[in-house]
Amino acid sequence: MSFLEQYDAIDASQPLLKMGLFGTVVRTPDVGAMFAELREHRPIFVMPAATLVTRFSDVQEVLRRPKIFSVRLYQDRMDPSVGPFMLARDETVYNRRDKSIMMTMLRLEDLPAIRQMVADLADAAIRNANGTIEVVSQLSRLVPVQLTGEYFGFPGPDTATMMRWSRATQFDMFHNFPQNDPQVHADNLQAGLEMKAYLAQLLPQRRAELQADPSLDDTLSRLLKTVLPPQIGFDDERIIANVIGLLVGGIETTSAAIAQALDQLLSRPDQLAAATKAAAAGDDATLANSVFEALRFHPINPFVVRFCEQDYELAADTDHRALIKAGTVVLASTASAMMDDGEVDTPEEFRLGRPDYLYMHLGYGHHTCLGDQISLVQVPTIVQRLLLAKNLRRASGNDGQVDSQGGPFPEKFVLQFDARQSVAASGN
Repeated sequence: MSFLEQYDAIDASQPLLKMGLFGTVVRTPDVGAMFAELREHRPIFVMPAATLVTRFSDVQEVLRRPKIFSVRLYQDRMDPSVGPFMLARDETVYNRRDKSIMMTMLRLEDLPAIRQMVADLADAAIRNANGTIEVVSQLSRLVPVQLTGEYFGFPGPDTATMMRWSRATQFDMFHNFPQNDPQVHADNLQAGLEMKAYLAQLLPQRRAELQADPSLDDTLSRLLKTVLPPQIGFDDERIIANVIGLLVGGIETTSAAIAQALDQLLSRPDQLAAATKAAAAGDDATLANSVFEALRFHPINPFVVRFCEQDYELAADTDHRALIKAGTVVLASTASAMMDDGEVDTPEEFRLGRPDYLYMHLGYGHHTCLGDQISLVQVPTIVQRLLLAKNLRRASGNDGQVDSQGGPFPEKFVLQFDARQSVAASGN
């Protein structure tokens, strides 16, 4: 039976069973078939607890109307943990002031240095693995954590703690819908308390270091060297919240992108060979294209969550128009949109050279990722360094498959390579 046949067979008086079926399917490899069925037959899919939007143009319509489809549902998870933050606000001072200041600190001129930094960190991790690497813990989470220390200026007390903080916050803030697991929420609150306490001590320490050496130039140091008048309202509390945001948004999503793109490439020998050739040639553009096209087949998230603030007719000029009522939870499926044959030519085909606007891995519209340019460098660079390893292959059995262990992120993925012929130490 198809998804819709199973869904419609459940009596309307049992909404929890309907949502349970959806929740089960969306976490399986069959989710692509479900999205394809919905795009064709019910592109705006009304369920008891939420409405799922599946076509490319409709998803983008939702995401470019923040006053109508807001991010307010994230506030209950973000505010108690890290304080008011731009990711849980629309058209507020937190978006306009905080994002403007943070984008100034993350300079495009830094990208070549970031690429080299990431390459060096990845090379060290791969050499240390000596022929067998558990990608998630030894590379795809590790390198972003190290970059958070070296470039963002937020090293944390140790790597394990930074990984715990990252996972706890990202899990609750973005993936604890609709189950609202109290332990997941409690872990997020605890991580927030610990991060704020750590940074409250780090800020005066870094200020003292800057007095001794004004040339320090990580993101936190830039923030502390920037003199803003009190009327701007960007005080130490705002610095702490925004530096925490760099960790929250920069590790789990990066790790998932790396693991899932590698998994897709390893499942396609011709595309893996082409990507490996580009990696060896230092052809960064072709390699990045390969990585993000691979990720289209298994995106980071199946959808993003929005809250409808007022009655709104979505897709008004189409035959599938639908009135979204105020108070509706809306699931805008960027994963489905990127496979929509109404916008994407032969979406089932792995094809390089697709226009950038077809990819929504880093969001779309008002809430496009703050560090999108860094991600566009970091993700393919880490993949590149691993592709340079000789005879890269999956470990045998289940170890060689991406395993989320029932959670929202890849947690285990073991690859092997010929250690003596692995990555050269010189970087790019």
